[in-house]
Amino acid sequence: MLKKLFSLLFNKLENERNNDKKTKNGNAIYFVEEILEKKYGLPNYISSRSIKGYYDKYVEEKENNTGEPSAELKNLISKYLGYTNFLDFENNNISIGRSVRSPRLKIIKRAILVALMFITLFVFYFTGIFESNNCVVWKTDHYEKINCEGKSPNLLLQDINIEKFKKVKISDTTVFFVNNHPVIWYGKSSKGEMEYFNSRGVHPSTLKELKPITKHIINKYIYEKE
Repeated sequence: MLKKLFSLLFNKLENERNNDKKTKNGNAIYFVEEILEKKYGLPNYISSRSIKGYYDKYVEEKENNTGEPSAELKNLISKYLGYTNFLDFENNNISIGRSVRSPRLKIIKRAILVALMFITLFVFYFTGIFESNNCVVWKTDHYEKINCEGKSPNLLLQDINIEKFKKVKISDTTVFFVNNHPVIWYGKSSKGEMEYFNSRGVHPSTLKELKPITKHIINKYIYEKE
């Protein structure tokens, strides 16, 4: 699955409009600088050399000292590819093998998927996952954990630090950047009002991904009102 993950990653990077260096090194640099640092606000998260190393190991099957990517990195790559996280990527790319051709094998494949689904539901039921405190509710400016009451946790929130994530009020003393990197994220509410948060994530009411603050947004929506 990692071979497919990094293969799709580099294919998408190569087709990025603003990527003017469509080589392995160029693609790796673009992912680190433009996607991880600028889009997701993660400076110094990983080197382009490491990203290229993963591609060499898992796609081109070259021996090197690169280990397995972290769960967070796999989630970030999956998110960039349009999935919720790596689990979502895996679930949407399950394959029993390219040699599956006959109708009988297709039936077997479907039967296995159905069986897996029932096993998963069975485990959920008897482990009480739907009755645990894995769900959250938004309270004014922060999340609070609640009993799921028969509902599954919101997967969109699993990468958010619930304890840290908060809506903030902007003032003339607000620090927007640290070492030229944004520390405030913004998004519009369901009423179309601009709202600001202290870390990346999704908007609590619209569930749309928040964006890192920029000087343009500050001048247009904050200083202009003052």
